[in-house]
Amino acid sequence: MARPLIGGRRSTIEIVYDILSVCQRGGANKTAIMYRSNLSYDQLLRYLALLSEQEFLRRNDTGQFVVTEKGELALGQVAGAMRILRDLQEGDEDGPTVGYRPALNHS
Repeated sequence: MARPLIGGRRSTIEIVYDILSVCQRGGANKTAIMYRSNLSYDQLLRYLALLSEQEFLRRNDTGQFVVTEKGELALGQVAGAMRILRDLQEGDEDGPTVGYRPALNHS
């Protein structure tokens, strides 16, 4: 886990990215997710409930949380957003990451 992209605390998108990344590596139990994602137990429960409701995570036969196909797609999208935020934070001179579309200027 890296330092927060913007400000002092991690955003929801950064926490979701951390959790999905941990679970993507063959699944993980609650304790592993909590420690690797640097969450309190209350935060962990809230995020696991949210990600399970949205069908980004499911439990396998051994009780570990694994990323679903829908979660894999979400992780890819979140990873793209994270790259864009990192580029903005670092002042990347090469411009934004591929796939980024700037807002139209309606002046």
